[in-house]
Amino acid sequence: MDIVPDFQETFTKLFFKGFKIVNFKIELSAKEMHFYLEPESELPICPGCNGSSVVVHEYRKRVVQDGSIFGYKAVLFITYRTFKCKCCNKYGTEKIEFLSERSRFTKRLEDTVNEDLEMAGSIKDTAYRTGLSWASCKRIHKRYLQKKVYFNLGNATHLAIDEFSLKKGHKYATIVVDLDTKRVIWVGRGKTVRDVNRFFKLCGTEGCKQIKAVAMVRNAGFANCVKRYCPNACVVYDLFHMVYNFGRLVISAIRLRLAYEKKDDNDEKGYSLLKRSRFLLLTKNSNLLEEKRIKLNDILSFYHDLYAANELKELLPEVFNSDSKEEAEALWDEWLRLALQSNVDEITRFAKNQNKNYRDGITNSGIYKIRTSVLEGINNKIKVLKRLAYGYRDFQYFFLRIMNSFRGNSLEC
Repeated sequence: MDIVPDFQETFTKLFFKGFKIVNFKIELSAKEMHFYLEPESELPICPGCNGSSVVVHEYRKRVVQDGSIFGYKAVLFITYRTFKCKCCNKYGTEKIEFLSERSRFTKRLEDTVNEDLEMAGSIKDTAYRTGLSWASCKRIHKRYLQKKVYFNLGNATHLAIDEFSLKKGHKYATIVVDLDTKRVIWVGRGKTVRDVNRFFKLCGTEGCKQIKAVAMVRNAGFANCVKRYCPNACVVYDLFHMVYNFGRLVISAIRLRLAYEKKDDNDEKGYSLLKRSRFLLLTKNSNLLEEKRIKLNDILSFYHDLYAANELKELLPEVFNSDSKEEAEALWDEWLRLALQSNVDEITRFAKNQNKNYRDGITNSGIYKIRTSVLEGINNKIKVLKRLAYGYRDFQYFFLRIMNSFRGNSLEC
């Protein structure tokens, strides 16, 4: 088909710089536009010395896909040249500016894919809109993210470390966040000490020295990593997880023990009441409606063990909300004394374990008011990312998407 000069000039200027359209065809059945391109210049430019004193070695052809034009998929049939430069005596290949290196797609099409996925779009929807395969869209975006996203500790001094599930019940990953900027610094496979060691080794000696505090759930392995690599850092355990574990390991354990004692005594009413009281016992008392609070008090008046556990649950936040290390130490010692005086096995066992293994991390909350709650929000958004892709097999790409999605308030990286 003959090319209208204005059409050729416009398209060349907009999309195919350095090349001219010598022919094009429209394939109605495939809804494709085929553009046949040749170099505009008489001789190619040597990228080594920018000279044009070259000898053309051979002409080659390349087929690439471009973005949609007027609703048709554009396919480019490009003729380009290889050459030998007389000035620098090197062999080279003619540069095609609208193509990425070793790509089967134009930069324009790749930009469309990346912009779509940058808006937290799903690969499936992007593939449908661009006419590319799922794998091609993922490959384009992964290559883009590998150039854009990389490890950088920056000026981070207060961190949070947590784990999240990659596949339910099977595989896990560890995530590290800068609490001051809400930026995801690092994501890595696994949740063991060896896996966390990789992060601190990436930080280097100087980077580890700048870290002042690390918030985490109760994890002795993670805490030991911080102590080993970060000489100036404090471990701070999270209040929410402390209360959660107290509820699970103490209150729920006592409730079930008492419930089954009632069942063994054929007290169906008492058994049913205890089995249905989980929410009442685990909720902060001040958050209960008056009606629920009266019901809770009725239960606590009958069971000394639950009464003692409830009192200790309500006192726990005071330790974490203290204004100094000394105050936190004093409040923890008082909490510990009350726990041991309760003579309830579940309570004393929990208290002794916390004091032996986690005391320092608990009382450090008097110095640093940092929490892992930021990570909870990020983990929820990670679940959305997983659903958009119906799960990820390429974990490296998944981690890149996470880091790119949470670049924080200050874009240091």
